[in-house]
Amino acid sequence: MTDFKRRDIEDTIWSVLTSFALEEEEEKCDKTWYFLVNKGGAFISGGVENMARAEVVCACIEAAFACNLEDFKVKISDEAIFNLLVLCGFENILILDGDIKNVFCLYSDETVFARGNFEKEKTTANIDIYALLKICKNEGGNISKSLVYAECGAEGAAYDICYNLRVNGCIIEMYTKDGDIKSAEEYAKKEGHSALVRCFADGTVEIKDLVKDEITKTTVSEFLGYYEDENGCDCHDHEHHDCDCGHHH
Repeated sequence: MTDFKRRDIEDTIWSVLTSFALEEEEEKCDKTWYFLVNKGGAFISGGVENMARAEVVCACIEAAFACNLEDFKVKISDEAIFNLLVLCGFENILILDGDIKNVFCLYSDETVFARGNFEKEKTTANIDIYALLKICKNEGGNISKSLVYAECGAEGAAYDICYNLRVNGCIIEMYTKDGDIKSAEEYAKKEGHSALVRCFADGTVEIKDLVKDEITKTTVSEFLGYYEDENGCDCHDHEHHDCDCGHHH
């Protein structure tokens, strides 16, 4: 595998972890919620509540999906966290193993590419990038991702959009740097994002296709409402849009 492919997987994992509202650190620190990505892999540190522990496992799962890993399983020791992950839609890849204590791991065939611990003070996980390189189908440069930008007063709506896109399989990054929408668009193009989602305080949303240079306008309520169809929504008045991740919203 080339360095480019390794860096591509690093960038993909970085995008996934930022979508979980984790803060990036250059080295391990005393904070509970943070992550770091280096040449060998990614390290995640999270909280101890069941939902917080489940989110750390979710981050590892989403990273694997984002790298186009086709077939893998998640072995987990804690039944409560197992049940939370089932609610997230991961039932088909989960294995509850009571013989292991306070740990989880992700593996394909016999290769473990991520493992974690439910420690008393925190939840930790490590993703092995070189193991992923051996088993995933990622060809490099084909990973679609979107950048979400919040105008003043629209931070809550932007977070909701990030969350909903992420749980539906999209790779999302929240723009957290200084600068206006122009700076965000320049950053998105530089980082290889295919779409820029701009959220306004009045509830409107602009989705700019950075490849076709086209803008679609909608609202937060309509955008989030797209996901209700799978849960029995019988309203078909709203229009569906495709974001760059390949999923239909």
